[in-house]
Amino acid sequence: MDFSVCAYPETALDLLNNTAADVALELQSFGLKGVKSLEAWNERAAFYTEFASSHRDRRFHLHGPFLDLPWWSYDHMIAEVVERRVVDTVELCEAILPEHLIMHLSCPSYFCRADRAQRWVEEALKFWKPHLERLGEMGVLAVFENTYEPDAAAALAFSKAAEAEGLAASICLDVGHAHTFSPTPPGQWVGDLGSRISHYHIHDNDQSDDQHHAPGKGTINFATLLPEIAGRSPDATLSMEIEAGAEVILKGLEYVRNITS
Repeated sequence: MDFSVCAYPETALDLLNNTAADVALELQSFGLKGVKSLEAWNERAAFYTEFASSHRDRRFHLHGPFLDLPWWSYDHMIAEVVERRVVDTVELCEAILPEHLIMHLSCPSYFCRADRAQRWVEEALKFWKPHLERLGEMGVLAVFENTYEPDAAAALAFSKAAEAEGLAASICLDVGHAHTFSPTPPGQWVGDLGSRISHYHIHDNDQSDDQHHAPGKGTINFATLLPEIAGRSPDATLSMEIEAGAEVILKGLEYVRNITS
């Protein structure tokens, strides 16, 4: 298994200096702060481009924007905005060269059923295909993350369809989202998706909200879950998406590595 820590501009250097070279850094902040204005986007894009360029001896992942971005819309104006945002993200990948680009799956609730997912998958892949082809040429794997999906049906359908077309796409399982937003336990997500999961977001909560605590500080049973992840997704990256300072993130990484070693 590979390991990663999620970094923001204020924690990136501290995390880089206090992790071994085999630990990747997942560059974040385009989800909320980075989309508030053109200036905010450009500021973060410039920071991360320079940061990655200055540390080519390290591996990086990039978390892209995720709010208000439907991959299929009847409204041409909405579709144009989404296209612009994804084009900007793919261009940023050209500069940073991340191993994984994390985007949210964002399946509408109506289509989050095995008997309805296919129509949405077809339209979402129609949108994503040229971008995934371009990312594949760069050597970047796009991984699509669960948020409010109730189970793995939509992710599984999307993954199978992308695979059938030979596209560079996989799944990111956010175990915290599965624990708090989904009636399906994280372990079942792992069982249903298995090796289709290339990236995990590891954090904890008490099921009342998406708290992004360090593992062991909520109610997810990581002592059971992590060995299952190691068995079902042995080549995946485990990325610590803990909303805290560098010291807490590094302790979370140590906690996870101790269980999986």
